[in-house]
Formats: sequence, structure tokens, C-alpha cells
Amino acid sequence: MKLNSIFIIGCRDAMPLLLGLLPFAILTGVSAIQAGMTPFVAQMSSILLMSGASQIAAASLMVTGAAPLVVIITHIAINFRYSIYSAGLSQLKLHFTPASKIAAAHVLIDQTYALTFLRCQDHKMTAKEKSIYYFGTAFPMWLVWQLGTAVGIFGGSLIPAHWDLKFAITLCFISLLIPMIKNRSIVVATCFAGITSSFTCHWSYNLGFLFSIIVGVLAGGTYTKASLRRESLELL
Repeated sequence: MKLNSIFIIGCRDAMPLLLGLLPFAILTGVSAIQAGMTPFVAQMSSILLMSGASQIAAASLMVTGAAPLVVIITHIAINFRYSIYSAGLSQLKLHFTPASKIAAAHVLIDQTYALTFLRCQDHKMTAKEKSIYYFGTAFPMWLVWQLGTAVGIFGGSLIPAHWDLKFAITLCFISLLIPMIKNRSIVVATCFAGITSSFTCHWSYNLGFLFSIIVGVLAGGTYTKASLRRESLELL
């Protein structure tokens, strides 16, 4: 298959997720302005960071007058999941040059990781094809994110107050989670992480989010090891 065709397939697969990403981006732009950022700084933060959850959390902390160090730590804590995504992508053995690796890291978000992971699991692809598909999913995501935040920055005041854009965040992550639940280990990890997050959602600086991820990973890994051990005993 031609590489440009694979890029187009990546763009096509990303299209359904754009419906949830757009209101998320608009909300991020609105939050930045409410935190006191100038339009230029707000848009640059979106271009440089491209991480809605941490951008909104940082904006909320800025509104309450939190110290800069607290804002930075919160950013790091929320975005820690990207190190997990990076480890997952390394297992897929994508092909990146030094320059494209930097670009790939910049556009890595939950949606691009999920789509690439699912595609590589279901289709046999070369390392080059995998990397082209990855950028195919990332391009429309990046473009819509920048346009959406710009709408929130410059037109947020025109959005009706009764439009609950915050629900778009939940929709984004639900749409990513469901297709990835393919075996019992993932079910166990999902359940443990979800239950844990319901008890830790009130933790300061969103540390409950990070703790829930760790619990989910440990639970899924423990279940997998136990299953493999049980299968090996049955073969004896």
C-alpha cells in the first residue's frame, strides 16, 4: 500500500473522534482566557503543549492564585500518562528519524496513541507504514485542536452559558476506552482504575488520576501473570 494512502487512512480513522475533540478544544481556549492569559499566550500554550486536561487544570489553578511551581507540578502529574504511551509505541516498533521523533512526541495525545495501537494490533504493517499512519491520525487532531482553541479564545464569550462543554472531556475518553477493552486483563485494569479514581478524584493537584493509572496497570499486570502461571500449571 502506498504511504500517502496510509496517511489518508489515518486521517479518515481520526474523523469520528474530532466531534468530541472540538468542544474540548473550545473549552480549553475559554479556560485560558478566564485564567487571565492574553490571546497570544493562550494560543501559544495550545500550540506548544497540546494537552487539554493539563491546560484546563493549569488555568483553574491560575484562577485560584496557585504558585507557579504548583502549576508546573500539576502539568507533569497529569501528562505522566504520555510516558506510558511512549513505552507502548516503542513496543510497536515505529520508524522515526531524529526529527520525526520530535514531531511525533509533540503531537502525541490519547487519540493518536489509541488509534495507532488498535490499527497495529489488527493489521500487519511495516515500521514505516506504522509511522505514516500515526502522523495521519495526528494531523487532523492537531489542526482541529488549534482551530478549536482559537474559537474558544476569540469567541468564547459568544458561547451560550447552558452549553455544557465540559462533558466533551468525558466523551473523548470514553470513545477511546471502549474499543481498547479486548481481553480480561484490560477489563481488570479498567475496573480497578475506574473504582480507584472514584475514591481519589478529590485529591489535590489531580494526583488521584496518576494514582489510579498506577493501580490499574498493577492490577492488569498481576492478573496477566496469574493467568499465565495458571496456564503453565495446567500444561504440566
